Amino acid sequence: MRCPRKNLPTPLRFQVFCHGSVLLSALPSDPQRFLALCHVQYGPVFKFLLGGRNVIVVGTPDSIHNAHFTDHRVLANRIEHYYHFRALCNNTSLFPMIYDVLSRNLFPILDRRLSKRAVDDLTTGFAETVFQRLKLNSGGDRVSLRRSLTEPLYCAATPIFLGSKFSSDTYDNWVAFLNSFTKRLVQRPFWSLPSTRARGRLVQHITTCLQGASPDNDNDKLAGNFAEVIRQNDISFEAASAAVLSLLLALHANQFNVIFWFFSWLMADPRAFSSLRDDIDRAVREEFGSIETFVAETSPRRLDSPAFALLNSAILETTRLTTVQNALRLAECDFELKDGEGTIPIRKGEYVLLYPRPVQRTEASYPDGHRFVLDRFVQSQYEGDLAPTSGKPYFACGAGKHLCKGRFLAMFELKVLTILYLPLFDVTPVPLECRSSEWKPPQPSTTSINTIHPVDGVYVRLRPRTAL
Repeated sequence: MRCPRKNLPTPLRFQVFCHGSVLLSALPSDPQRFLALCHVQYGPVFKFLLGGRNVIVVGTPDSIHNAHFTDHRVLANRIEHYYHFRALCNNTSLFPMIYDVLSRNLFPILDRRLSKRAVDDLTTGFAETVFQRLKLNSGGDRVSLRRSLTEPLYCAATPIFLGSKFSSDTYDNWVAFLNSFTKRLVQRPFWSLPSTRARGRLVQHITTCLQGASPDNDNDKLAGNFAEVIRQNDISFEAASAAVLSLLLALHANQFNVIFWFFSWLMADPRAFSSLRDDIDRAVREEFGSIETFVAETSPRRLDSPAFALLNSAILETTRLTTVQNALRLAECDFELKDGEGTIPIRKGEYVLLYPRPVQRTEASYPDGHRFVLDRFVQSQYEGDLAPTSGKPYFACGAGKHLCKGRFLAMFELKVLTILYLPLFDVTPVPLECRSSEWKPPQPSTTSINTIHPVDGVYVRLRPRTAL
């Protein structure tokens, strides 16, 4: 029996010419509010016209889930990859060849080496690097919260991809480039010289790392695999470096936002902050005995433990709240997308925007869903780091054929940083106003893409809680 088809509302019209990931930034000045209002007025599935092309927004759990499982030859994501590549490399004529090599040769390597079974092999020394970088922040009276969190992550995680020749001195270049990437992506006017210079230095450094990497050197980790694929397919290292830079964007961009909001929401709720820190103190004593032993012996497998269930819940809760939208697809042919008992007609050439934000906050699945609830994902019996989301509308890591390849590494990064940061420091937010009696996190940017971005920075006072 054929499923009933859903009639979509008459498209709203916006005469703006844009494609791919830039779509949301081409909407009115507050694209998230626009989507939220359309969701309220038209329901979770609606259509609007943008630059002469229909955009179908799907926001039900079934439609999002089924879109993730749809074959890439029917619903393609290459358009997003193209516009990211354009923002990173001046020569877009190389994109088809490089994208084909990435899809055919490199993505399977990432799937294998970043899998739950194999990721332990890549994270040796990760905690030690984070620990050493955190020590540099001790005693600061006005420290950037974002920098104090993201610099250790950048310095510890990037060598997994760039190998033994990676230099942590590139962090400032990375920040300069990342801060302008959205403007570069949507081609809005901005003072581009600092960003262009930073991009050039990053690409040059990545090229040096890849040229010197070998798959036979364990310290080169994924860089050795990258270098082998590049040589086998006769691609210049300079051109390939732009593609690797796009992988680093996928590694860091959303992660930096998630960890910022995680700590901001914790600081806004002193009870949750104290509860999590006390729980981490207990878990480290039970599982490792001391922070020093934790730094030396921790691994993704050991942190996927019932002892860290509350921390695991807090991270899942943060990713639930920070996800804005996680995919834009281009229909390569006419088809019908299954949605519950019905179907959504999709025509060739139409865009499909996956919009999970409302369903990840629905009261039916998440009571008080707009609030950060520390223990929301704590299970009566712990079953694994991502298991608490099973059966609920949770798309922060994608789904189906489009699951985030680095999800296990990302969970490990966030756990290690939090386990070291909270026990080591007494963290006090520095008020923006001297008379402010209650500290509140900054407002999210109205032009956020993928994950919510903060409008303003946050500064904190860091005092050693234990001997460093």
